[in-house]
Amino acid sequence: MITTRLLPVLLPVCFLGLLLPLAAARAQTSPPPVSLSLPPTLAVINGKPLSSQGFLEAMEQGFAREIFEELLHRRVVWDEAQRLGIVLSKQEFEQALKGVMAEYPTKEAFQASLRQQGMSEAFFLQRLKTEMLLDRIVEKRGSIPEEEIAAYYDKHRDQFVRPARVHLWDIVTTDLDSAYAARRRIAAGEDFAVVAKEMSVAPSAARGGEVGWVTAGEIPDRLMSETAFSLEVGQTSNPLLVEGKYHVLYVTEAQPGVNRTLAQARSDIIIALREEKGLTREAVLDSLVRTAEVQINWDPLRYLNGEYLAMKQIKVVVDGKPVALPRPAYIAEGGRMLVPAKPLAEALGARLTWKTETSTLVLERAGRQVAFQVGNRMATVGEKSLRMEAAPRIEGGVLMVEPRPLVEGLGGSLQWEPLRNTLALKSAP
Repeated sequence: MITTRLLPVLLPVCFLGLLLPLAAARAQTSPPPVSLSLPPTLAVINGKPLSSQGFLEAMEQGFAREIFEELLHRRVVWDEAQRLGIVLSKQEFEQALKGVMAEYPTKEAFQASLRQQGMSEAFFLQRLKTEMLLDRIVEKRGSIPEEEIAAYYDKHRDQFVRPARVHLWDIVTTDLDSAYAARRRIAAGEDFAVVAKEMSVAPSAARGGEVGWVTAGEIPDRLMSETAFSLEVGQTSNPLLVEGKYHVLYVTEAQPGVNRTLAQARSDIIIALREEKGLTREAVLDSLVRTAEVQINWDPLRYLNGEYLAMKQIKVVVDGKPVALPRPAYIAEGGRMLVPAKPLAEALGARLTWKTETSTLVLERAGRQVAFQVGNRMATVGEKSLRMEAAPRIEGGVLMVEPRPLVEGLGGSLQWEPLRNTLALKSAP
């Protein structure tokens, strides 16, 4: 699989005065072409010449793919931004530079970072522009309705609204002297769990006195609750008399309360929903590369043509597991997808019967039946007939059918994930 993740922008810009006069112009246009002219001897190392040919061969073998993919990513992102009408203003670009400049205190530190990564100033600016445009593309593609954001907040409210809690441990004794004896042993350096197992009379003694994570409201006694939440992490309490027994409390961890409103949690929710939908930066970039028309003519990288072609093939998964297809799935006339019927039906657990006299495939699963006849746009689903846009056909000895009547007719469900170029099937609705 080809890696389509953009190299991260790691180089903050500290010399804003140097870059900003050129930033906006360079952000909007490509640099002039560079003529590569190398001398026969590129360098002399320990008295021995390093030829330019050797340098180019090493580049072909080691870094050519990385450089090519950087340029490929730039091209597909810039083209998609142009198609969507996305333009970075001078103010936006300058603001982005300001946002990354603070990491380096001096101009020299920034330039050292550039040299260390073998990157020119112009290259850095183009990479920054690509990153910014990709973010804008993701925002445009990944628009999330407000009602969906609110529903996610309600469903995961415990992530955003949660009272403070502590990881509590407790030693329980029947007399005050034993409680103080336990506390002295702990103060002297003995492990709380060891002392609890030896001296506590509570059921939690088997766990070393561990009560677990608790909120104030989950501790039934007020004195114990107030004490537990007044202890510092690692601190042990004095003995507490509660209902005729003495408790020595110990806190190992504490978490503050979380009370984020929907407005405060909105940006995090959008990120989570985009990840669920496959609308991450990586997924969007992958889709741009996959849909691009790429033809490589340089012999050292010509092998990538096969990999880019493979990326375009539709993938099919059933219950999260990939299905091997004897022929690629594809989009037929009318915009309908055609897939090999047999592997999908088998992955769903169906029984297959081929009727040669009528060129009909009958599928049965859990009392459900679906039938496809070659050349006939009417599929039989149970006792009903369903019209398809594309008639079933045999290609290379493989029956190709529309997936929806097959999957739903057998009691499953399906979802097309365009960014992943994947048809995701579930054996249940």
